[in-house]
Formats: sequence, C-alpha cells, structure tokens
Amino acid sequence: MFRTIRAEQEALGLDPWAPFANEEEWHLVKWLIARVGQTAIDEFLKLPIRLTHGHEQASHMNTSFTSKYTLMKAVDRLPQGTKWKLKKITVEGNVVTNGGLHEKEELELWLRDPVDCIRELMGNPQFQNMVSYAPERVFADEEGKTQRFDEMWTGDWWWEMQGRLPEGAVVAPVILASDKTSLSQFRGDQEVWPVYLTLGNISKEIWRQPSKHAAILIAYLPILKLECFTRDTRSAERYRLFHYCMTQVLEPLVSAGQDGVNMTCPDQQVRRMHPIVAAYIADFPEQCLVACCMENRCPKCTVGCDHCGDMRPSAPRKRDLTIENLRLHSRGELSGEIFESELGLRAIHAPFWATLPHNNIFQCMTPNILHQLHKGVFKDHIISWCTDIIGKDALDARFKSMTSYPGLPDYRELQHVFLGVIAGGVENRVIATVHAVLDFVYYAQFQSHTEKTLSHMQAALTSFHANKDVFIELGVWEHFNIPKIHSMIHYAESIRLFGSADGFNTELPERLHIDFAKQAYRASNRHNYVIQMTTWLRRQESLQIQDAYLQWWASKCAADEDSAASEHDSAISNSDSDSDSPSDPGAPELFNVMPRQIRRFTMLMATRGYYLPKTCHFPNTPIQHLIDHHGTSLFIPALKSFIREHAPTIQSHRNLNLQERIDVYKYIMVLLPARPHVSNSKCFFKVRASPVVASKDPRKPPVPARFDTTLLIEERALYNGKGISGLRVGEIKAIFTLPSRFGTFPHPLLYIHWFRPLQTFDNDLRTFRLVRSSRQHQPNAVVLPADLLLHPCYLIPRFSREGVADEPEQFYLNKYIDLELFERLS
Repeated sequence: MFRTIRAEQEALGLDPWAPFANEEEWHLVKWLIARVGQTAIDEFLKLPIRLTHGHEQASHMNTSFTSKYTLMKAVDRLPQGTKWKLKKITVEGNVVTNGGLHEKEELELWLRDPVDCIRELMGNPQFQNMVSYAPERVFADEEGKTQRFDEMWTGDWWWEMQGRLPEGAVVAPVILASDKTSLSQFRGDQEVWPVYLTLGNISKEIWRQPSKHAAILIAYLPILKLECFTRDTRSAERYRLFHYCMTQVLEPLVSAGQDGVNMTCPDQQVRRMHPIVAAYIADFPEQCLVACCMENRCPKCTVGCDHCGDMRPSAPRKRDLTIENLRLHSRGELSGEIFESELGLRAIHAPFWATLPHNNIFQCMTPNILHQLHKGVFKDHIISWCTDIIGKDALDARFKSMTSYPGLPDYRELQHVFLGVIAGGVENRVIATVHAVLDFVYYAQFQSHTEKTLSHMQAALTSFHANKDVFIELGVWEHFNIPKIHSMIHYAESIRLFGSADGFNTELPERLHIDFAKQAYRASNRHNYVIQMTTWLRRQESLQIQDAYLQWWASKCAADEDSAASEHDSAISNSDSDSDSPSDPGAPELFNVMPRQIRRFTMLMATRGYYLPKTCHFPNTPIQHLIDHHGTSLFIPALKSFIREHAPTIQSHRNLNLQERIDVYKYIMVLLPARPHVSNSKCFFKVRASPVVASKDPRKPPVPARFDTTLLIEERALYNGKGISGLRVGEIKAIFTLPSRFGTFPHPLLYIHWFRPLQTFDNDLRTFRLVRSSRQHQPNAVVLPADLLLHPCYLIPRFSREGVADEPEQFYLNKYIDLELFERLS
C-alpha cells in the first residue's frame, strides 16, 4: 500500500507530505484536527501570527490552507481507507393505516466492503513482523511433547481449515465484534451499533491495541423502534433485521471465502487468501442473537435451560441441523412448542451465517472474560452470595482493614483480595468454592496455555461444581441454571481451537467505541449524525494512513542510508582485516530487542534488572531521621553487619552514628523476565519505601507512608527461577546507597524486616500463613543488596470469626495480587 502511494507521488513530482507544503505543516495539521475544534480552526488561522520566511515576514499563518474548509479539502486528498456505502432499507410492518396500507419505515445501513478492509489490513507494511500465514504447532519444551496454545495460529481450528483449502491457499481468520452502545450520557435514545473486523493472522498483541489500528469498523447497523410492527412482534422483527443487515455487510465474504482473493501482504508477497469467519466477540445477549437461540440457553451447545448448572457437557449445536430446524419452522412443519421449549430457538429464518463458507457460528462464540467471569460469575454472583452470608457492613469493615494497594476499589481488583476478606467469616466449603472460581478466572486470563494449565483450569471448575451447593444450603441462592456459569465449561475447548482467551475479550469493542463511536458523535452536530460520523472517521483514517506512511518512508530512507554506510564500512573492513567473526556478539543485542525505557536499567542478567531514579528523593538524610520516619530502629547494627560481610577490610563502620548521612530513595523499579503464560514482554514493578509526605496543598491530607512487602532471594543456591525455593518475604523499610566513605558497592541497599520463612501452609486458603520474624523481641532486620529483590507481594491480614485482625499480626501471602505471583505460587 505505501509503495503504491510513493510511486504515485513520484510520478506527479510530489513530496511525501503532499498535499501539504512541508513536514512542519503536516504536524500543524495533525495538531489542529486533534486538539482544536472545527469551529475554532478558522479563528486560529486568522490570528496575527508573524512567520519569517528568509528575509520576508508574513502577517498571518502562511499555510497552504487558509480556512477550515480548505484544510478539510486538503485532508480529503490524502490516501483513504475503504469507502463507506449507504444502503437504504424499507421495512414493511404489520400495522395497517386508516387507508388500509401497511406502515413502513426507512432505515439506513452504513457499511464497508469487508474484503477491501482485509486487503487494507494485509497491505499495511507496519505489520510485517506481526503476521502469520500458516498454522503452527508450538511447544513449551525442547522435546516437542507439551503443546502451547497462544496466538490463533497455534490453535486446532486453523489446522482444520487449512486442510479444507487447496494447496497454497492461506487462511485469513476473520474476527468479528459487535456491541450496541449509547452515544450520550443524557439522551439514552442516541445509540449506534458498530461492527468491527480484525484478522487472526495479526498478533493479538497488536490488534488488541486500538492505537495500532489493526481493527477496522465495517458497519453501523440501524437501530429503530420498528413501530410499524405491533408490540408482540417487534422483538422478533428486530432480531430478523439484525441478521438481514449482517447478511448485507458480510455478503462479499461468501465468494471470497470460497474461492479466495489475491492480496498483497506486509512482506510484499501476493498470496491467495480465504477470509473465513472464525470468531465472534460479543456479550451474552448478542451471542444468543447471533446464534438464533433464546437467552436462557447456551449459544454453543444444546444444554437444557434447567441443566445449565450441571458439570456434564451437552452436544454442541450443529450448523446444518439448526438451519434445517429454522426452515421447518418457517414452513409451519415444526411446532412452536418443540421449536422454542425443546430447541430454545428464535424464529430467525434467514440467519446471516447460513451462507458463509467453512463457518460454524456456534463454534465461533469465544470466551468473554469481562462479562462472563469478571462481571458475571464473580461480581453478580460470588460477591452477592458472600455478602448475604457475612453481611454488607461486616464485609465492608473487613475490606477497610486491608493494607493499602493501588486500585482495589474496582470489582475486578477486589478479586485480588476477596478470598482473604472472607476468610474466617464463612465456612470452608464457601472458601473452597470462591477459591475455585478465582483460580478459574486467573487461569482463563493466561495469554499462553499448555495442557497442564488447561487441566488446572478444568480442575478448578470441577472443584466449584463439587462445592457450589453450599450456597443453596445456606439459603442465599436457589439454583445454578445460570448461563454465564455454564459458559465456563466451554473455555478449555475454545482455547484449544482458537488460542488463549485473552485475545477475545469484549473489552476490545468497548474500547473501540471511544474512537469509532463516541468521539465521532461528539464531532457531529447531533442531528442526522451517522453520516457525519462516517465522514469524520474517513478523515481520521486518512490522517492515520498518512502518518503511518510518513513513518514508513522515514524508516525506509534511514534504512537506505544505513545500507549504503554499511556497504562502505564493509569494503573498508574487508581491506583491513581478514577476520570473519563479529568482535562482540553478546551484550549490545540485548538492548536492540528491548523497549527504550529498559536502557536505563541496571541489568543483572539478560532477563532481570532494576532502576534507581537518577535524582535522589531524600539526599543527605541523617540516620536518626530514617529511624524516626521509616521505622528502621535497627538500621545501624544491620548496616554494620552488612559492611562486615561485604567489606571486611573497612573499619570505619565502627564509627557509624545517628548523625551519619545517607542518600535515601522513595522507590526502586524492578524488571522481571517475561513469563510465557502471563506475558511475552518484561514486567516493570515499582517497590516503594516512602514515609509520610506532607501535601503542598494545605487543603489536602498528607500522602500516607508506604513500605512494600516483597519476595527476596534469601538463598541464591536454592533459587532456580521458578516456585518459591530460596525465597523469603520481607518488608522494605528503606532504599539507600552506601555512604562513599565506606567504599563503593555495585548495587543500592535495602533495609528489610523479615517475615518468617515460607513454611506454614493454610490448606483451606491454599496459601502460606506469615508472621513477622523477630530476634530478642525486636524485628529481624537485615541490609541486603537490591539485586536480591525479586517481586513485590501483598499480605492479607488474618481475621478472626468476629472480623477482627488477629494479634499478634498474622497474614496470608496473597497469590491473587497479579498473574505472575499466581503462576509462581500455584
């Protein structure tokens, strides 16, 4: 795509930033459209800003455009994405007017050709190293015995589709997402129904980020009340209208999926691609709408509405059988009792997926972690049931007793501490049920799975079903015929088919609504807004394409210069040296593949490091101040012990006193290696040891003290990078550097209060119980180098049955605070 744009510009003798005058004007255009309202652009351009061009001065903005109108005309000359089309639909209802005619409604369906949208995605050279063209078997071990399910091309579905297509064909797994959304907070009748498209060929790490523009809006479905129908038929007619509109939107995929389409890919190779609808991301009501089933049924299988709470699997829904049942019902050959009560179907006689090749729409329904697990099973049910058991006031009191941790008020963050909150307030079977749900939710969020992690997830589901009846026995619930609970039974199968579930969350369309719906609506005048939204989106896409093109052009120019310089250097090198081997194949390559911010880290090894701020937060702090405000009562003996161990020749440590001054820091950043199941990228954590800080604003309270607890490497010989061997929990009370008069030390230092070793395991909560370690009735304090700092952790206070924290302070090590700790401690 970008090569075509450049070729056209060169043929016309245009600069890369055309139709704008130069690079500076292009940046001004981006700023004006992003930051300045359209009504204010004219005012800005008329400001008496003097610009100097050589020896001349302009009395106004000397741009190639002079008004908002001419600016937008210039934007309209930029390269454009797939064009929008308007399809008008006339719906004839069953309401008869006084004249004996049936009432009609005119609808507008705005759509784009999905095949052209796919061509646009595949033609983007920015995705060159982020696209796969064939299925892969990925293994977690060198022996090739442990298969890994991660990206869509690692799943079994792609292998099955590849076997159906002719040799040399490339599968283009189409991922659709739709979600009706409100456009205004105060006018609930202003709604749109966007439909989005992306491809499974593109890495999920890319298309899950809206800023990468790897998901394309392909339609705005019409939303009307359909008052031309009687009230008893409107609901069914809305369902049929949805399927009719989706048939119109996806019609180009029928022949393209069957016969294939030649497309230029990011690597400039032309491939015969077959776009096949593989996955459909939607919330539960919309899944049922797509599957033509009632909302008390499962859109994937034939389980009865009275058996959703059972663990046993039911037969999957079959595409051809469902189409036949819909056909029979339309002809009156299948009774409504069988059609609705037994089969649980809706009278949608022409579903949009009936003509799509190689498609099983029921298999396409992917897991929905947000609505099924976070909001559904956990928030709507687990929290509600446990609140009824413990009592709202008691539960709130327990929650307020939690030690501070950022982000806890949100219900998804509440998952991090919920098990510890209810511990001691409910019986063990409730604990086991909640524990099973949390385990399932956390395993479902893994971005990479093996049969081992899938078996753990399935074991958690089995444990939930084995213990769930306790809520009925306690009188807080009556039954478990809840579709969202039933949906958990399909997670493992979907992951084997399509890769990890984190790639199909409904958080994606909800985030896309901000760019493609809400911002577009705000740019309109609120009247006849959809056509204005499509115009705004077209211009935004043009700006994005142009910006990406200029980045590509700049990188291409830089690559050409580097190539020329490399050839020149190579010629000199070959004449001066007869060595073929690189001088240093090691360390520099590390930073070439790491994010820019990692360059400032002190790397302990290729996968682990730390970063201490360049500016010290509390320079020249007296030890007495540290003792008073950080609670480091044993700082002097702990530091003396450290110096004796690491610098035994230095004797001046004997003169350490309370007025000794050291540089103290509020925090240190820790870099952890990537963990395959949790993240492919390295993780950053901030570990804090900060006293109370007075607010600069007298109206605001001071910032409370925060001393984080962390996992530290106590025994290097025992620690192997996995599990907890060789690790111990400590509270970081101070982060500082060794005073210069004691010599130099390669790492910052940490003053720590130990907890007792990880030995006491609570079988009910399935985690470690911790108590502060002491020596001679004082904290067990040590000074350690920062290279032993591994990962922040979170401790939950242990409550008694009455909801009071036990004395002396006892805690649980919380494995649910993040996915990394969950994997390490599970």
